[in-house]
Amino acid sequence: MFLEEITVVETARCISARDGFKATAKASVDITELMPYLNAVIDKPNYQPQSKSLVFKKGKIEFVLRGVNISLKRFTSITGLYELLDELKDLINVTYERRSDIEPNYKARKIIPTLKIYNLLPKKNCRKCGEYSCMAFAAMLCKYDAEIDDCHFFRQSEFAEQRDMLIALIEQS
Repeated sequence: MFLEEITVVETARCISARDGFKATAKASVDITELMPYLNAVIDKPNYQPQSKSLVFKKGKIEFVLRGVNISLKRFTSITGLYELLDELKDLINVTYERRSDIEPNYKARKIIPTLKIYNLLPKKNCRKCGEYSCMAFAAMLCKYDAEIDDCHFFRQSEFAEQRDMLIALIEQS
């Protein structure tokens, strides 16, 4: 087994999520060399080779991996934290075992400026997406915390061209 354990170092209330928590933990082994493989198997990761970090989400929960350091944000219970860490440990170990079958992805994801996304939105500030404004929705799209189709107006044909341009922009990142 590549990664034997992940030890929780600290937990605290998460300021960005009212009923959520954040935690820092330590892996029993440095996972830096495995990051390009994880970058290839995780959905919508943000791998940054320069800083040797990998950020990804599982639902609203954000994981940050850097060497032996692991941080999580927005989980709802301490029991849930341990379940998430067990799932992460399994993901890391399975990826390590399968690494000869995985084409590593060394590419960093480009961060799209919020204003660039905002300029393609309908700018109606209707709040139907769950955000207070289209600018807030653009910020959520930048971080992959929202989906394009969360915008009610993108379901209308008059906004089809803007929707297609936004999809192309995000797919290029």
